Amino acid sequence: MCAPFRARFPQPLRLSAWLFGLALLTGCAGTGERPQPPQINPPEQFTTRIEAGAGDQPWWQLAADASLQAGLQNLLNDNPQIRIDARAVAASRARLNLAEAERWPELNASAAAGADRNDGDDSDSRSLGLDASLPLDVFGRLAATRDAAAFDLAGDLAQLEQTRLEQVQAFLLAKIDDAEAAALSALIEQQVDTAKTLLKLTELRFAQGLVSSVDVLQQREQLASLKQQLPAATLQRRLANNQLDALLGRAPRLQLPPAPSLPLVSKGFASNSPAKLLERRPDLIAQRAALAARDQRYEAALRARLPEASLSASALLRSVSGDTASLLGIAAQASVAVFDSGRLQAGIDEQAALLEQAGSQYLQSWLSAVRETDDLANRVNSGEQQVTLSQQASRAAEDLFAAARRRYERGVSDYLPVINALRSLQTQQRSHLALLAEQQRLIVRLHTAMGLPRGQAAEHTGERP
Repeated sequence: MCAPFRARFPQPLRLSAWLFGLALLTGCAGTGERPQPPQINPPEQFTTRIEAGAGDQPWWQLAADASLQAGLQNLLNDNPQIRIDARAVAASRARLNLAEAERWPELNASAAAGADRNDGDDSDSRSLGLDASLPLDVFGRLAATRDAAAFDLAGDLAQLEQTRLEQVQAFLLAKIDDAEAAALSALIEQQVDTAKTLLKLTELRFAQGLVSSVDVLQQREQLASLKQQLPAATLQRRLANNQLDALLGRAPRLQLPPAPSLPLVSKGFASNSPAKLLERRPDLIAQRAALAARDQRYEAALRARLPEASLSASALLRSVSGDTASLLGIAAQASVAVFDSGRLQAGIDEQAALLEQAGSQYLQSWLSAVRETDDLANRVNSGEQQVTLSQQASRAAEDLFAAARRRYERGVSDYLPVINALRSLQTQQRSHLALLAEQQRLIVRLHTAMGLPRGQAAEHTGERP
């Protein structure tokens, strides 16, 4: 049951003067020395050329092979980590709603009924009450707390986009690993067949007294070494497919799918400027939101030293044995800490330190992002040159194999030079496959390092909500 409350309500001007007087008495009118924000001076370009592209869609919709699009869509729908971070966003949005609700009125209702008997006299009572309260955020502490919650939500939204980026990257890298392992297994099997043929020829030449037993043993050792590499390639396929299944939120499948071809991810990157990383990378957007949230919490800690005020009102309708009475009350309340043994100042010092830490983390994250992107760009350009040279070497090996086979077909030489040329060609093919796969991995990582279009990265990018 609501208790009746009677008080005289001060006039608005009188209340404002009262609160201002309390602030002056406690010496809390100052805001303190705010920590300096981090200074970021991005260079105009990276240390190497980056091939720029166009489009305002997520990069994988433009750069990834068409055969990968269905799997990528399933990934974005079913990935467990994306779902976890999506629920974190929902929880953060609820905390923002809670912080917003703290700024607005609260109304509570109560009711009670009772009966008494005293020396044969019966009496009954009923009551109905309403209590209302409204915080007066005169100095903005509740608003600062609400803004901090809004920036927390912005950070969680950016983190969700970062998780999407990371899971897409992991999916594509696993696809590349799977395709490389399948192609490698095929090449090793071809080399095993070649080694078997070469062993037979060597054994025949040994029987003819043309080579020694050491040559035979060397060919047997090479054949055994090649066979030994097959289980490793099969294991690589299994691990890659297990990774794909985990990313898609399902248990590992017993049977491996048919061997895929190496997926292609085109170049044409969304950004070629270090400054644009600040706008496009979700991890940097999340760091900036965390910095803004820390700034608002520091502001709230400062304003916690100022008076807190609220309005309250109550209404009570009470009936006792038929006699009805009503009570109404309204009051203004204010409180301020006069002496707290340094608790509030310690809170301010803590928030100031955390604010400086968040600024340093933001600066460090940006520097790491620029270095990561620059390193990847250099590696992509270097890898492109290596692939070009590997293609030239592969063509030379193919020419050598064709020339050796022509000599054998004309009877100029035996089959042994042909086998040696074929073995050299297959070794070069394996080297070229590894370079191609690594180049695709680097391109995927560089796309990821470039982030997302500004509208895709998060709902907020650090501006005051």
